[in-house]
Amino acid sequence: MPKIEELRRQRADVNAKVQALANAENEAGELTSEQLEEFEQLSTEFDTLTKQIDRLEAMERMNAASAEPVQSPIAQGVKSAAVHVKPELKQYPGAKAARIAMSVAASKGDIGGAVKFARDEIGDQDVAMAIETSAGSGGALIPQNLRDEVIELLRPKTIVRDLGARVIPLPNGNVTIPRMSSGASSSYVGEGSDVLASDATLDDVKLNAKTMITLVPISNQMIGRAGFAAEQLFLNDMISSMASREDKAFLRDTGAGDTPTGFAETARQASRVLPWSGAETIAEIDAYLDSLMLALMNSNSLLVQPGWGLSPRTYMKLFGLRDGNGNKVYPELANGQLKGYPVRHTTNIPANLDTSGAGNNNESEIYFADWNDVVIGESGGMTIDFSREATYKDGNGQLVSAYARNQSLIRVVTEHDIGFRHPEGLVLGTKVTW
Repeated sequence: MPKIEELRRQRADVNAKVQALANAENEAGELTSEQLEEFEQLSTEFDTLTKQIDRLEAMERMNAASAEPVQSPIAQGVKSAAVHVKPELKQYPGAKAARIAMSVAASKGDIGGAVKFARDEIGDQDVAMAIETSAGSGGALIPQNLRDEVIELLRPKTIVRDLGARVIPLPNGNVTIPRMSSGASSSYVGEGSDVLASDATLDDVKLNAKTMITLVPISNQMIGRAGFAAEQLFLNDMISSMASREDKAFLRDTGAGDTPTGFAETARQASRVLPWSGAETIAEIDAYLDSLMLALMNSNSLLVQPGWGLSPRTYMKLFGLRDGNGNKVYPELANGQLKGYPVRHTTNIPANLDTSGAGNNNESEIYFADWNDVVIGESGGMTIDFSREATYKDGNGQLVSAYARNQSLIRVVTEHDIGFRHPEGLVLGTKVTW
């Protein structure tokens, strides 16, 4: 019977041929009859190999479970285990993506070595196969299903995703979505008359993939030590860094330097800015929040999923507001709501802006919109690579040499963009001093 490693190599070869056919179909639009026949044969062969591998793996597990200690021929009277069984791996969202990264790091970027590490040291055959079948010139490509786990971990850490932005694929790195400034149009017509899209401004939302690179430094002493703690350390650092940079881009980047054009810039271009002015009294703060809500209502937004984005300072100001009787003005904030709509806060909304030019540096912004009209396009690719010589910026913005620090850098490359189907429905509050 063939060894299990040989069967896995055969299955990887079959998968590579299937992917070649898939690429051919994407380029030509359809497959020829010969290619379709080849696809069916490859599918059958892949299923057959998978069943053989499953049987061999089951045999290995049963053999390990039923193994008994044997008498050592060297030390008589001392018994040693005939089979060493690895403890069962913990499975959790993002685990396999983290194991791909740790395997690539342990092998110093060598894909063949990463496959061996994942299979022999980590003991995760799915990860070994994923690395083996999706290697690219830029590193190891994380398969779509594993990448989706990472994206789901991002959702609660980014206010744009958490407030309800829709995610769509970016085929070939770009997509165009038709839009009308006031949404879909309906009208009454008589028999034989044409339907007119009256009072609607036609436009397109064009999304083009922007490349985001995340560098995760990790101690060389941790590399090669597979386990839950090492995986969690890498995974948490990666998710936190990706979430912070993504939120900043989607909220405040201007489109310069190959970055997305975020909420604030789009709102300014659409003249959807309401500056704060007045005394910081309960009545005036409440009236200002109402004016932001009214601006959204007057935009003819469908109000499917409105929500607030605040800086931590503004959030805590509203959280602590009390009336003359000592009652909280907005008690619903404890449940993540403000005036009936979801509210989130992030340090990516600064509290040290100076939009007035007076040098106060104490202003912030409030983001209010129907987040159902916000679209995030994702290319579907996430690549992991490795370096021991690269440099990165630490928390103080200082350049650090990974080599000098006895560290390594795991590089995660993703592509995405953001678009707004109804820019008139964005409301940006500025010059907020509370």
